[in-house]
Amino acid sequence: MGINYIFFPPQTPKPKTVTETAKTDGADKEKTATTDPKAEIKKATTESPKLKPVKPEEEKTFSLKTDSFLVRFSSLGGRITEYYIKDHKEPDGSEFVIAKDPKFQIDFEGQTEKAVELTRGQGFDFNIIEDKDTIPFSAYNLVNFSSSYNAETKTIVFEAPSLDGKFTIQKKFQFFPSENYFKFNLTLKNRTSETIHISPSKSDVYFRSFSSLGPILKKKEDFNDRDNAHYFRYYYLDGSFKDHVDGTSTQGFFDNLFGSNEGKDTRYEIKKGSNDKVDFVGTGSRYFIGVIDPLNDKPAGVLLDNRKGNETGVLLVYDNWKLGPGEEVNLDYAAYVGVRELDGTAFRDSKLDPKINKDSTFAGLSESLDKSFNQGITTPLRNGIVWILKKIYLVIPNYGWAIVIFAILFKLAFYPLNKKQAESMKKMQELSPQIKLINEKYADDPKLKQEKTIELYKKNGTNPMAGCLPMLIQIPIFIALYTAFSDTVDLWNSPFLWIKDLSEPDTVFTTPKLAFIGTLAINILPLIMVATQVVQSKMTTVSTDPNQKMMMYMMPVIMLYFFWSMPAGVTMYWTMQNILSIAQQVYTNKFGKSEDKKPTNGGPAPANNSQAIARPGFRNQNKKKK
Repeated sequence: MGINYIFFPPQTPKPKTVTETAKTDGADKEKTATTDPKAEIKKATTESPKLKPVKPEEEKTFSLKTDSFLVRFSSLGGRITEYYIKDHKEPDGSEFVIAKDPKFQIDFEGQTEKAVELTRGQGFDFNIIEDKDTIPFSAYNLVNFSSSYNAETKTIVFEAPSLDGKFTIQKKFQFFPSENYFKFNLTLKNRTSETIHISPSKSDVYFRSFSSLGPILKKKEDFNDRDNAHYFRYYYLDGSFKDHVDGTSTQGFFDNLFGSNEGKDTRYEIKKGSNDKVDFVGTGSRYFIGVIDPLNDKPAGVLLDNRKGNETGVLLVYDNWKLGPGEEVNLDYAAYVGVRELDGTAFRDSKLDPKINKDSTFAGLSESLDKSFNQGITTPLRNGIVWILKKIYLVIPNYGWAIVIFAILFKLAFYPLNKKQAESMKKMQELSPQIKLINEKYADDPKLKQEKTIELYKKNGTNPMAGCLPMLIQIPIFIALYTAFSDTVDLWNSPFLWIKDLSEPDTVFTTPKLAFIGTLAINILPLIMVATQVVQSKMTTVSTDPNQKMMMYMMPVIMLYFFWSMPAGVTMYWTMQNILSIAQQVYTNKFGKSEDKKPTNGGPAPANNSQAIARPGFRNQNKKKK
């Protein structure tokens, strides 16, 4: 889907209401639920008389720094309030530069740091919620936890009694200097001599870790559908991965078609596994993911917020949770926050890697975390492309030139296929006069026209489909290229020539607000791309079919529409491919050799096959000579 951004300042969503109708004893009863956070917190405070307001001076804050992250905590809620990813060195010694823009500078413990905030100003809760109606805000966010910090082990411990005073909540965060993972431990202990239910209603208990992940790359009022799709939530349940765009309902068309929602609270949806329980849940944005993985006691299911505009994330559901006298439950979680790249999830310290060390504190970590990257079926190809780009960048430290070089290398790798395509196009152009005559002669007989055209192709040893084959083979690769150039954090804020950011369209000017269409961004690269597309089409299109000619002129317009708002890196790559294809076609047309087929009747071959058809009565003239 940041810090002192131009981005959205931390804010409270506007109050919204969801009205549901439930029938009680034959009468209609209207129930209105508010999603105004302030109202929810006020409600939680009102319903918890033992919850006293916390004075500002009573709140304690902590700051923690690792090789890759800056984290701030508060005793109020015992939660993470700010989470930043900063510039750092990768294990191979290369520099990972995330804060390329000067605006990504913060003061952290008296030092200026280059870092990007991922908490969107809302923090990460890591709190239980006993009442579904208060979601996404836990009443425990208003509790001032007692706290302690061990700087040597980078461990922070928060502790507080429950709202009803019947059990104790202890939360422990442990970070590791070189890792992108941290550990979270939640302990609930019964303080009474009776069996208690964690939820007062004796129903499910909900645990919320990550909210919607940042950074927000532009103002929300400027978001389009593609921008919204960059922010998502996901879960792995019952051996199946599911993801949904933030701010949208998980209820689909068929859910409403085959299931009646009358009388149901559709604001929230609970999904529980039938065979396997929850493996992991998380949230993601364009370049980053946050994922929490229960290591021991697996939750029964997940809760999804279906309210419009929600930024709730995915909550874990624990059902019928009760504790005997003095009994405690101890839950271990592994949490990953970082880039949506496979190398990001790799452990830096082999002692912590559960695949190497079975006694690792991360033992039980899911082997399916790579699914959370949400990068499609072409992920292996995409990862290979990113790897090549990074290697080129080490030699030429500019991702614009890296894309240009990659386009050339890609063209060379497929040279045999591209050569066959160019030669096929040349042959088709040479046969264009004969095809035109066939079309004119058999205009009233489409079937015979097709047969004669195919016969001409066979006699001259050409196949129009040969030009399409290289394109079909490269489609999966292009999809992988699109993913690589769109969602690779390295391209974010990377400039090239007049392009300010290769991850965004190369807008050079934005018009004032126009009637009916609003403001219009003027982008240069899509215009250059379409111009090269037109040139290429004219060089390779030989059909005299009016419908196909119309398509030749319409295709650039369609391409312009699709590429107008694409990242500049994607458009630049496509433009380079067009330019290289044009150059190869020019070379083939000028220097390529085409062999003429001998006539099937064994007679002398005409100097040009087109002469055989162009001369009226050619066969009759031969007969007369005989």
